[in-house]
Amino acid sequence: MTTTATAPSSSRLLDRAVAAMATRRHAEVEVLETVLAFAHAHAVADAEQAAGWRSDAAPAPGSAAALFGEQAVTIAGPGAPLVAEFAPMELAAALDLSHEAALALLGDVLDLAHRLPRLWALVRDLRVPVHVARRAAQESRDLSADAADHADRLLVWQPRRLNPHRIGVLVHEARLYADPDRAVADHDAAAAARKVDVRLGHGAPGTGEVFMVLDEADAMAFDQTVTTMAATAGVLGHPGSVDVRRAHAVGLLADPQRVLDLLAVAGADPDRLDDDPRTCPAEDAAHASATPFGRGGGEAVIVLHVTDRALLTGGLLPGRDGVARSAKLGPVLMERLAGWLVAAGKVTVKPVLDVTTIPAVDQHDPPPRMVEAVRLRDETCVYPRCGRPSSACDLDHIEAYVPVDEGGPPGQTHPDNLAPLCRRHHRAKTHGDFAYRRRADGSYEWTLPTGTRVTTDPPHRRP
Repeated sequence: MTTTATAPSSSRLLDRAVAAMATRRHAEVEVLETVLAFAHAHAVADAEQAAGWRSDAAPAPGSAAALFGEQAVTIAGPGAPLVAEFAPMELAAALDLSHEAALALLGDVLDLAHRLPRLWALVRDLRVPVHVARRAAQESRDLSADAADHADRLLVWQPRRLNPHRIGVLVHEARLYADPDRAVADHDAAAAARKVDVRLGHGAPGTGEVFMVLDEADAMAFDQTVTTMAATAGVLGHPGSVDVRRAHAVGLLADPQRVLDLLAVAGADPDRLDDDPRTCPAEDAAHASATPFGRGGGEAVIVLHVTDRALLTGGLLPGRDGVARSAKLGPVLMERLAGWLVAAGKVTVKPVLDVTTIPAVDQHDPPPRMVEAVRLRDETCVYPRCGRPSSACDLDHIEAYVPVDEGGPPGQTHPDNLAPLCRRHHRAKTHGDFAYRRRADGSYEWTLPTGTRVTTDPPHRRP
């Protein structure tokens, strides 16, 4: 490994950056707390006197709206206090913000304090950055007070993993529980907007672009078929990269007979495809049920988290409430899932794997059961703040594996000595001065090249 600074110098630089970041976070939280106090000081009970988002359209001359304005959309969600109409103007001028930015700031902090109090507590403790929390407030604004409370519990489950995408997924899950009818209507509206656009002349010379919006079950089946065709083409001698072969496979779809011929080759000798990293169906970490969606040329496997209550009470029957979760699809209504399963025709139900019951083995590669259990235990790469799903990670030996015939001890491959690392952080651990250990509470302590130690959060039971 090469470096441009000595370890002590690098350590001092990191210490300065950490201190500056802490100062900034303290200042951001102080701004929010002060703005919240300002909002409370200007609270009103009458919605007609409250600040809100108003249309920019000019009202009819001479109308009451021309002077007093039309009914505004409240700046925060249900359950949050109302703020006097002209208070945001005063705040905007004092903080050198636009009127819209002041409205957004007031709405976000009111939602955090009154609708997402658990997340707000983590913000005040400097455990969640202000910009992340404000995104959560904005995403959850349309939820009822009860649904927001449910979203709040989900958001604080693994706070260090929060990012814009994950916030959207967790808030959507709360929305599914609170208003499944709306979720079905939203899905139907999205399905009605499915399309395939072919854009010629938009890419590099000699290439075109294809943009598709599909039903998710169809998209998974399509991806699996293209993956199988690309892998088969590679085995048959296609010289291109995986991406080139996948693009070529999509082009072959214009000739159905050629597609059938290629898939027939794949079905005749599937073992020949094992060397291709894109061949095997992608899998999410599983808690309860694995569901193959068999359509067309391949079997796409999607693993869903389903509680035993949902299964035993008939949760997979149309009309029943409940939500299944998947790292690939996000939360899915059980009623919507039931339609997919009918089309698939095959469901495999698997119990939760207990890592404590899986014995060690005297080989480098862990057996499939151990692999699945470790990926269940750790849903993402275990490097701090890395959100790469464990299903897309390597399984690393925390203590480097030494072959038994070279003097290594027996039983080195066991769940306590395995952890998922994405390729980037796996390379850093293998080729850089990064080291880590798994602690008794399930968290991971990393030692950086400077000697700085960083610890991840221990796992918590999902609400």
